[in-house]
Amino acid sequence: MNAITPIEPGASVALGAPIDVTIENVQKAFGDTPALHGVSLDVKAGELVALLGPSGSGKTTLLRILAGLDAPTAGRVLFGGEDALGLRVQDRNVGFVFQHYALFRHMTVFDNIAFGLTVRARGERPAKAEIRKRVLHLLDLVQLSGLDKRYPSQLSGGQRQRVALARALAIEPRVLLLDEPFGALDAQVRKDLRRWLREIHDRTGHTTFFVTHDQEEALELADRVVVMSKGRIEQVGTPDEIYDAPASPFVFGFIGESSFLPVTVVDGAVQFDGAPLDLAALGTPSGPATLGFRPHDVTIVDDDQPALTGQIVAERRHGGARRLDVEVGPERHRVEIDMAVEHSRREGGMVAFRPHRWRIFAR
Repeated sequence: MNAITPIEPGASVALGAPIDVTIENVQKAFGDTPALHGVSLDVKAGELVALLGPSGSGKTTLLRILAGLDAPTAGRVLFGGEDALGLRVQDRNVGFVFQHYALFRHMTVFDNIAFGLTVRARGERPAKAEIRKRVLHLLDLVQLSGLDKRYPSQLSGGQRQRVALARALAIEPRVLLLDEPFGALDAQVRKDLRRWLREIHDRTGHTTFFVTHDQEEALELADRVVVMSKGRIEQVGTPDEIYDAPASPFVFGFIGESSFLPVTVVDGAVQFDGAPLDLAALGTPSGPATLGFRPHDVTIVDDDQPALTGQIVAERRHGGARRLDVEVGPERHRVEIDMAVEHSRREGGMVAFRPHRWRIFAR
């Protein structure tokens, strides 16, 4: 697929008024297996929210409940203050984009996009001229003008996904739901489509939920990120808040690369293996704690300074840095640190370092 050209700036494209979405204490169990444990979330009209978490975290289950494809065991879902759970799927007016496109192979691009309009009851169905106008407008919006007579088999993966998005937008949804929409695409196409989807969202202004397990995708696209684990919400915040101020070791470890060490907090200061590290832990009670830091947030120091000292057990090139696997302490805890490429260290050697950005979590 050719690189997607930036969307020309201009007036927003009205394709259905965005609405607030409220999720109140939603629970879901499949038989005796719980999938969601009292999930609550308020989303403002026009927000793009990423539901981020590993497999089994409950993010797709929550999305399917919003779509009406699954019913919760307990709880409420409100669309603009209206009880969405009391509405049929077709009456919720949500657009759903799946990971594997779900296009009709025997239909042209035009007919795929028009499908949601043509199957409406006669009294709700737009005139053929209006349907054609809307489809051609959407083809232009998703940068596929001139491809209306092609079939899905004649398109690239990225083009098919854009057709799927245009089909979801055609019904003028109140809420747009995307379930791992780029998961089946290669890395460069994913990157191009992420940027393009953000531009589309800024023009259309839909209230959008975006499910992904890709941290980079969530941080780049979303207004807010909802980090989920084992059917619960671990943290909700802006990309900066999630990355820079993770609320738990799980969030810290799931968002970006990270290492952890067991430490002790003594009167607001951090110690490892009984030795001070010259790291503050203000507000953390004295006692056992966990120190978290990212490989690029460390400084190599002299041996005579307060530091973590360990043996290098592996060394490799990592982008613009050199990544070291280091074992520290008598229990040989393994951590990762980055250093400048020109300062190569040999495996088996020793290195002293100290985080210059870190998080402390009480245990």
